[in-house]
Amino acid sequence: MVIVGPSGCGKSTLLRCINGLEPIQSGSIAVDGQETIGSTRNLSFLRQKVGMVFQSYELFPHLTILNNIMLAPVKVQKRVKDEVNKGAMELLARVGLEDKAGSYPGQLSGGQKQRVAIVRALVLHPEILLFDEVTAALDPEMVSGNYALAFGCNV
Repeated sequence: MVIVGPSGCGKSTLLRCINGLEPIQSGSIAVDGQETIGSTRNLSFLRQKVGMVFQSYELFPHLTILNNIMLAPVKVQKRVKDEVNKGAMELLARVGLEDKAGSYPGQLSGGQKQRVAIVRALVLHPEILLFDEVTAALDPEMVSGNYALAFGCNV
């Protein structure tokens, strides 16, 4: 599904509401039949099902790329560090950034940071993935070439 509209019309706000990052003023949002508003239990359920790639990447500047990717699966999902590391490195290789695992976000271009943010979301194995202007910082060849296919996108 794609949400299209002019700048400032609320596309990003809608995505943030779906992910429970912004309060909604009326109506309801359900993911997999479960209301997402009201309790922390519902929010926890939502966060396990829904991943998000932010427009501004939201990478921690003091952590390496690999540590940025591994933080949530290890700390929140309580997954085995070696398993997460292996999956993260495989995903980084798929997007051509395996050699940047030990780098810091400040050492990467905007397109590289965007690909790291995508890997960080994918490593969580979400059922639903929300992208806020996912291709905005990517080079044109990344959008229409092999990298789009690596994410399973039809471009």
